[in-house]
Amino acid sequence: MVNDIVVSVLKSALGRWVCKKDLSSHPSLLSEPDLHALAVATQAGMLSSSSLEGEPEWGNLRELTKDWIVQQKPGVAPGPLQFNDFEHLAALISPVLSKGLAPQSVSELAVSQHELSQDDIQPQVVDRWVREAPELAFAREHLERCL
Repeated sequence: MVNDIVVSVLKSALGRWVCKKDLSSHPSLLSEPDLHALAVATQAGMLSSSSLEGEPEWGNLRELTKDWIVQQKPGVAPGPLQFNDFEHLAALISPVLSKGLAPQSVSELAVSQHELSQDDIQPQVVDRWVREAPELAFAREHLERCL
């Protein structure tokens, strides 16, 4: 049984993912039922048998997300989930499952992961603007002073 703590960890880490689940659906943020299904499938995938190469097969998780096209961060091209994404999901929930973390420490973990993801995004955006439009440096400085 997946508890609310696992779902809240996934929500804080994946809350900005934009997902198109099939050809007929529109892109949208992951919903609570999506996060719950991801938590259940990830947990089942962690417990499933390994392939001959020793890697998990991620059966339920792969089946759940086979038609998904996901944009994980702003400015990054959307694409299907890969095995490294499944491992990332497992890494997010394994501390909660193995240690039975209290809700307070889980929220701290989720906040630190969210801050980490924000740090990953922000320098890329700043670098892009500096590289693409250095002639606008004066305008940016002026706007920063005005705000």
